[in-house]
Amino acid sequence: MLVGLMACHNDEPAAYDVEQVRVQLTGEGAAQQGIGVRLTDSKGMEFVQMTDAQGLATFQVPVGIYQATVSWVGEIVDGWRTIYNGALSNLVVRRDNPLSVTLPLTRATSSSIIIRELYVGGCQKDDGSGWFYRDKYVIIANNSGQRVTLPGLCLGICTPYNSYGINKNYDESGHLNYENEGFVPAASAFWYFQSDEVVFEPWEQKVIALNGAIDHTLAYSNSVNLAQPQYYCTFDIEHYTSTSAYPSPSEVIPTSHYLKAVRYGDQMESAWPLSSTSPAMFIFTPPAGMTPLEFGNDASNVWYDEGRALPTFACRKVPVENILDGIEVFSDAWDENAKRLTGSVDVGYVYMTARQGHSLERRIDVAETARQGQTVYQDTNNSTADFVQREHASLFHNE
Repeated sequence: MLVGLMACHNDEPAAYDVEQVRVQLTGEGAAQQGIGVRLTDSKGMEFVQMTDAQGLATFQVPVGIYQATVSWVGEIVDGWRTIYNGALSNLVVRRDNPLSVTLPLTRATSSSIIIRELYVGGCQKDDGSGWFYRDKYVIIANNSGQRVTLPGLCLGICTPYNSYGINKNYDESGHLNYENEGFVPAASAFWYFQSDEVVFEPWEQKVIALNGAIDHTLAYSNSVNLAQPQYYCTFDIEHYTSTSAYPSPSEVIPTSHYLKAVRYGDQMESAWPLSSTSPAMFIFTPPAGMTPLEFGNDASNVWYDEGRALPTFACRKVPVENILDGIEVFSDAWDENAKRLTGSVDVGYVYMTARQGHSLERRIDVAETARQGQTVYQDTNNSTADFVQREHASLFHNE
């Protein structure tokens, strides 16, 4: 629910008392009039106010605990745009105690290559016997009318693999211990396109089957058909041996569309540990002068999850400037979820309900779609604002 202003009466319970909150944006891009700042309480109620010319937003909100977030986007230039994000958690608003806080902005550049949809939660089996989840896919899209050529394209994930897993990568101040180090760790392994250059034509979308690149609807009517000649798939039987996770791809998919894996973490895993409930996924290009294989095999670039220098915990440090997009997924089945992607990649998160055939899809930018005459997706580096849970995956019965 979105709320601009609420009132109260003196004889109402204290929980409904209203107090002033002043949020002052700081840093590059902060002194802008008309930037929307959001306060969200623990029940999901939102209050929005616009900044004045000095970057100050003033609220009158009920007492409670809030998160403050802000995001604004610059114009696209040569396929890239500048995005400013910021977030503060655990803002306690008390009766008769006006609150003033500063909200630093983080500057990031964002490519027009985005994650358009992520389907990982699976669906119900026809006979009611349980859940099928080996039909995951992701759609990566060019969100612009410009041709984009990338020097490689890779898929990575963060740990903990589930958002509700114990996360030992936070410091004493409550920040991710790599937040200010300029990288995001790619855990266990990552997948990469075989071609040296990956080309996206204007508005082009690429579907990548993350498990079986087959027609799953032959066995499960609630699933999706991933056997299409234009699709891509993750398939590298030399590195991941699970035939249930990776059955032989449909013969209609050319072998040049197989993504290969670079492994450096737990070699006992038979499948890439992509969560079916709450992954943190990101797409990236290799650093300048390196192929994906060279980057993945660079042992000098190792970082250990939880600080434990064991092969099982090995990750690769992906520079933030090489990350094209990311999506932080929280499970709505748990009260405790923790972020893994840094604010410069994704300042927010989106809740997902697993096992029901739902997927996460970007919202459409209505104004830009009308202006350009093409479907343009919202991209603010904030999954809370950018993504919505669909009732059915977009590939379900070719919806």
